Amino acid sequence: MLSGGEAETVLRRGRRDRRRSRFVVRFAAAGSDVERLCAAFDYARGAASRRHPDPAEASRLVESATSALVTAGDRLLELQAREPLRTGRAQR
Repeated sequence: MLSGGEAETVLRRGRRDRRRSRFVVRFAAAGSDVERLCAAFDYARGAASRRHPDPAEASRLVESATSALVTAGDRLLELQAREPLRTGRAQR
């Protein structure tokens, strides 16, 4: 028989595994890079929104993920800026 603390650990592990499984299914079903990005973002956002035993470490992880997303966004915009404008299309 499990003690109270052991049972809680097993329940939390099960919850984590279920969340991960739902993410994997959603990620695999995604039909585009943007849908996969949304699935990954939602998974990380859900994990970040919960309490953590080490708030400082959780904060560092969120900061790192945020920085990586901003860097990726900057790089994607740089790639788009290199694309020539289509002829016949109104320029803004």
